[in-house]
Amino acid sequence: MKKYFLIGCFAVFLACGKEAPPSPPGPISLVFPTQNLDCAQGSLVNEVTRRIPFEWREATESESYRLEIIQLSSGQKTTQNTLLTSIEVPLRMGEAYSWQVIASNTKVLETTPSALWYFFNAGSETTHAPFPATALTPLSGAQITMPAEGQVSLRWSGSDIDNDIASYTLLLDNQSPPSTSRSLNGATATQFTANVVQGATYYWQVVTTDLSGNSTPSAVFDFKID
Repeated sequence: MKKYFLIGCFAVFLACGKEAPPSPPGPISLVFPTQNLDCAQGSLVNEVTRRIPFEWREATESESYRLEIIQLSSGQKTTQNTLLTSIEVPLRMGEAYSWQVIASNTKVLETTPSALWYFFNAGSETTHAPFPATALTPLSGAQITMPAEGQVSLRWSGSDIDNDIASYTLLLDNQSPPSTSRSLNGATATQFTANVVQGATYYWQVVTTDLSGNSTPSAVFDFKID
C-alpha cells in the first residue's frame, strides 16, 4: 500500500511541476487617434506635417509592438516598432490614414493584431472623403455552409466626418478585384442579398461616395460557400 501511495504522490508531483505552454499576446485595445474622426492633436513639425500621438492599451503576454500606418490616398505604409504603448509619428496633414498595432513576444511565433482603425489628420481642407466601408457580415475569409435558401446577406457600415454619404456601390464577383455592380435597395442601403452556389468563392467591395463627389473604395472582402 505504501508503495502505491508513493507512486501516486510522485505522479501528482510531476503533473504539478509541468509548466503551461507559452501564450501569444492577448487582445489589444486602441485608444488614440479615435476611430473615424478628425485628428487635430499633436505638435506641428511644419506647415504640412503634424506629429500624431498614437496610444493603445497594454496586451497581456506582450513584449513589443509594431505600429502600422497606411496613407489611404497613396497606399504608403509607415511602420514603427516600440516596447511602449504609445509613440509619436510625423504624418502629412489633410490625409486619411488607417492604423493597426501588432503585439508579439519572444516565446511564440504567433502575433496578435488589433482592430483596424481610420482617422483623418486635420489640415486646411473643407471637405473630407469618406472612410473605407467595413464588412460586418460575412467577415472576409469566412467559410459558409451552403444556405438552404441559396442566399447570403452582405452587410457593411460606412463613415464620413462630414456626415454626407450620398451612395454606396457594391461590386460582387467570382474574381478579384470584383467589377460587377449590383443594384441596391436605395442609394444608401448597407445590405444586399446575394444568390450563391456551393463550392464558389465570392469577392466583394463597397465604394462610398459623398455629396461632394469624393469616393473611397473599401478593401476587397471574400467568402467561400462550402
